[in-house]
Amino acid sequence: MTTLFNRIKQDQVIARKAHNALAASLLTTLIGETSVIGKNDGNRDVTDSEVIAVIKKFVKGMDETIGYLGDTNPLALEIVTTEKRIISIYMPQQMDEPALKHAIGLIIDDVGLNLGKVMGELKIRYAGLYDGKLASALVKDIVG
Repeated sequence: MTTLFNRIKQDQVIARKAHNALAASLLTTLIGETSVIGKNDGNRDVTDSEVIAVIKKFVKGMDETIGYLGDTNPLALEIVTTEKRIISIYMPQQMDEPALKHAIGLIIDDVGLNLGKVMGELKIRYAGLYDGKLASALVKDIVG
């Protein structure tokens, strides 16, 4: 089974061979940032959810940079926008609100109406597949 981390490493090699310096550099940085997680935890392989968390951190930083740049530097804005497009390919499809409500309902059936337990189980079962703010609001509406 190919992990997300291995897919990124393969794509980085392809980008280097294609002389796509921007993609190769970005993916190299992503690989480095992600590798540290496994190395710091007993030199183990990283999980897909850990890779997704790093990607989300990258995307958040890119969004902030895009916001700061505005129209002041069109070339830099184009580069950051392209980087965001490259890295977003690796993000899983996020659950929409109905799917998230369904998942929360299944968890409540298993753990009961306990906010902490529901949120904890949601993170375990669906890490990286939902918007945390939306999930928190939905669980609070249901649990009270």
